[in-house]
Amino acid sequence: MTLYEKSAGIIPFRRREGNIEFLLLHSGMVRNRDAAWEFPKGSIEDGEEEQEAALREICEETCLKAVKLLPDFRDQVDYQYRRNGNPVEKTVVFFIGEVGDWEPIPDTAPSREHCPHPDEGVWFVWVSEREALSRLFHPGMRNLLGRASFFLHEHDRIIALSAPHTA
Repeated sequence: MTLYEKSAGIIPFRRREGNIEFLLLHSGMVRNRDAAWEFPKGSIEDGEEEQEAALREICEETCLKAVKLLPDFRDQVDYQYRRNGNPVEKTVVFFIGEVGDWEPIPDTAPSREHCPHPDEGVWFVWVSEREALSRLFHPGMRNLLGRASFFLHEHDRIIALSAPHTA
């Protein structure tokens, strides 16, 4: 019997020294430690909207509250896995969110869902798009990051074009 799950998550980014960096968390739930870098995500609770669930999950997993979702970005990744021998088909809906204050992220993961990478000793990293692409194992997640990055650059371009120009 195939089980179906739906979750929601955020592709968090920050602007720092003129660069865009993405936040990845190291999962404690994945056996392959190098395949464990991921974006914050989790189950949608009864009565929750997708965006509400995504914002709740990022707060629970990182303690971040100052996250502004960019309008008009909603994407998803579908994948299969096995739980207790049963196939699970999972859909994760993602939004892209700009992190305004990243200081609240604690040195120790607030939940047992995440743990330090055994070689690096950190449970989260802020990295460039290129570095994020090399850390994300699942092809669907790498493709998602590419689409999100393209959206973000187009969003910034449109904002810049609509800004009043002073002579």
